[in-house]
Amino acid sequence: MNSPELPADIAKIAEFLARNAKLSGGAMKWNEEAKIKASMMNEPARWASGRVTPQAFETACCEAGLPADDAATVGEFLRKVHGGKRLVPNSQYRDFEFAIPFDLVS
Repeated sequence: MNSPELPADIAKIAEFLARNAKLSGGAMKWNEEAKIKASMMNEPARWASGRVTPQAFETACCEAGLPADDAATVGEFLRKVHGGKRLVPNSQYRDFEFAIPFDLVS
């Protein structure tokens, strides 16, 4: 899963999403969706198109064990962000950022 095109922090986030989905009965819950949306809005450098493509993120999520429909959902979030759209997370998670360090250069 940790292919050269995928930064390590993104792989860890994919694993985080898959692990939490498994703990929640096999599907991603609303709060995990809110966290990933908030991260994409609050950490634009992490999610820049030069660092990670939606397809690579979807693939990493699937390989980590996230169900395909949930992987497609987070991939679509990233497509929207790369397209200049704004995601609106639940207000509870508005300021969420992953505590996983990352380099701006992949």
